[in-house]
Amino acid sequence: MIIDKEKQQIRELFANDQKYVQNEKKIQNDFIVQMQVAKYDSKNKDDPLLIQAGLTQQKQSVFIIQGKLQNDNNIRSITYYMISQLQNQKNQEFFIIYLNTDLKTYLHLSKFYSTFKEFPCIYFENLQKIFIVHGNVFIKSWFWFQNSVQISILKQKTIYLEKMVQLLNYQFFQKQQFEKIPSYCKDSSYQQLQQAFTGNKQQFIQLDQTQIYNLELDQYELTSKGIPLILDLCITKLLQNPQNIMLEGIFRLCSAQTQDKEFENYLIQKQYQEILDYENIIVIANFIKRVLDKLKYSVVPYQYYNQITIMNKYSIEDAQQLIQQFPNLNRNLFTLIILILQSVASYSHINKMNASNLAIVFGISLCRPQVYEQENIQEQYQKIKMINQYIQFIIQNATQIFPNQKMSDFLLETELEQNEMQQQEGQQQ
Repeated sequence: MIIDKEKQQIRELFANDQKYVQNEKKIQNDFIVQMQVAKYDSKNKDDPLLIQAGLTQQKQSVFIIQGKLQNDNNIRSITYYMISQLQNQKNQEFFIIYLNTDLKTYLHLSKFYSTFKEFPCIYFENLQKIFIVHGNVFIKSWFWFQNSVQISILKQKTIYLEKMVQLLNYQFFQKQQFEKIPSYCKDSSYQQLQQAFTGNKQQFIQLDQTQIYNLELDQYELTSKGIPLILDLCITKLLQNPQNIMLEGIFRLCSAQTQDKEFENYLIQKQYQEILDYENIIVIANFIKRVLDKLKYSVVPYQYYNQITIMNKYSIEDAQQLIQQFPNLNRNLFTLIILILQSVASYSHINKMNASNLAIVFGISLCRPQVYEQENIQEQYQKIKMINQYIQFIIQNATQIFPNQKMSDFLLETELEQNEMQQQEGQQQ
């Protein structure tokens, strides 16, 4: 399993870190003392700054830490008390949601990380993710000035969220965690978050109605299947006629800029019938790829980019485990695109687009780094090559990786349902 491999990699990092090995016994002894202090620190047992937010469906613990930590002792005792609440199970996995509430959170968070650094290796293995909600530029820059095996692991496991509603993209976050969020931490997206757990989940509408690029997935108008409506329309048109995906060079050929602009205007103006009647399939295919290229964040979350580039071999099980860790919206879109590419590749004897060619076209569109390191072009080229090979493997083995899943699972199934969606749009305008 991928998770087991990650834990093994962390163990190896600690085992190869000379500083940790030399101080391991002292770290263990200091940890035992601090845990005893935390266990009997009655003040923190009712401390509102630390919230034990229940267990996930996989029996993982979830903690919410509010950013208004007062001083070093407060931060230290809360951090150790959090660990003491893991039901005395050394192998208990856990998530942390850290809510930024003011500018001072930068100092508090840095002290929290510094305290966490003192924990034994096992707690770095069992930490699933740290979500920093409302992280400002100061918070995001903290890792730039740190260098240790502990910090590198914490950096890898930290995810920054600009708004609370983005927690919905992670499977572990359920109603019981939502109900634990303190009232003063609620942001402008809280109403959307609330609707998700009251049986009235609404579409997330983009703020700029003319913007179709550089958006997060949850900023698009989504279908009931969790796919951006503009992509659903384009993919529906693409698959409407089997001849469309048999076009030679599909997804590789360029289209005229004037035609691209015309098609984008139909989407911006919500002229759905024009889109479904559009005849130039190359324009539509290019638009699908362009949306993926210009998403604000990569379809494959950034934290998995380096992991993929260093894989020595691929397996069906490992691929399934990795994809299962994606946020829901990312996983749905990734699966749909791969199933489409598999279908296109099945006609490679006609369209000249086999899995290898499609992976070259779509690899970096689906999985890109957060920052391109310009100083080492050759290394970047090698990483992109590895990404393409991995995407090729996924396409070639899509039937085994996504058993019992088909494209229709992610698309509006009937023309009637599409019409209903369009009518709802008309009523809102």
